[in-house]
Amino acid sequence: MKKQIIYSILAFMPLFASAQSDPHVTMFMFNKLLYNPGYAGSRDMTSVNAQYRNQWAGIPGAPKTISVTADGPAGSYMLPFRHVATGISFMNEKVGIENNTAIKGYYSYRIKLAKSILSLGLSGGGSFYSAAYSNLTPFQQNDQNLTTDVRNAFLPNFGTGAYWCTEKYYLGLSVPSLLENKYDKKGTQIARQVRGYYFSAGYVYELNSVIKLKPQILARIARNSDYGLPFNCDINLSAIAYDRLMIGATYRTDKSFSAIAHIQVTQFINIGYSYDYLLSDIAPYARGAHEFVVGFDLVRDRLKYTTPRFSKSF
Repeated sequence: MKKQIIYSILAFMPLFASAQSDPHVTMFMFNKLLYNPGYAGSRDMTSVNAQYRNQWAGIPGAPKTISVTADGPAGSYMLPFRHVATGISFMNEKVGIENNTAIKGYYSYRIKLAKSILSLGLSGGGSFYSAAYSNLTPFQQNDQNLTTDVRNAFLPNFGTGAYWCTEKYYLGLSVPSLLENKYDKKGTQIARQVRGYYFSAGYVYELNSVIKLKPQILARIARNSDYGLPFNCDINLSAIAYDRLMIGATYRTDKSFSAIAHIQVTQFINIGYSYDYLLSDIAPYARGAHEFVVGFDLVRDRLKYTTPRFSKSF
């Protein structure tokens, strides 16, 4: 009976509350562009990252997210410092009867300070939102909200963010989606996007010549005048060996614990995997969450970066 209730909640998720906020990922440290436009170009090289997340594995209609991002400084790599950086992202998320595909472009202006870099970024683009309400079996027959599907409704959006980093630590503030688009059918508002506010921070501590410790957090709150999601924070501690292998653990305040493994396979390729162990009431019915990431670093100055993913920490 409880499992049937959970399935029903997933199916009707778009009707509860006012729609979804930005997608959550466990390995946020490898794809910061998704939630902070100011991050574009911060690694001083062109990077391409692909990420796949299967949340609440084993439950039909549970969230599945795939994203691809690319970013890097603009101009010749021979310049000592490049002020402008650009990027692009593609993201598709399926939750129950919802399907959301988003495409965004990014621009950041980087300011070189005495011992740090401050980046101010903007993003712009939109998403194509669909919801197959006709696939539902409602408790109340002839519900007008469920008689017409939403097909590829275009929802434009813009975002902004700031990213400040040194060789040892970073801070980020961002709002990746400023607009709160409404989903209307026949004059009735059935859903509304929720604006999310993000804060991120991290630090690298050199334990010895081999091991580095890297604590990081990603905090977010999403709310509008109609609805608010609970405060959520990822608290991560990772150990990096030989600037090549990373093993970490994350506690998420919405009741999950995650293990992360990431390796720089070659100078240009890196891969990672994480598993979320659920601590909430849904745990008996779901097999956690699986997440995979693969990255490609287009390194032009090979003498500068022997292991590019970790040589420049942030």
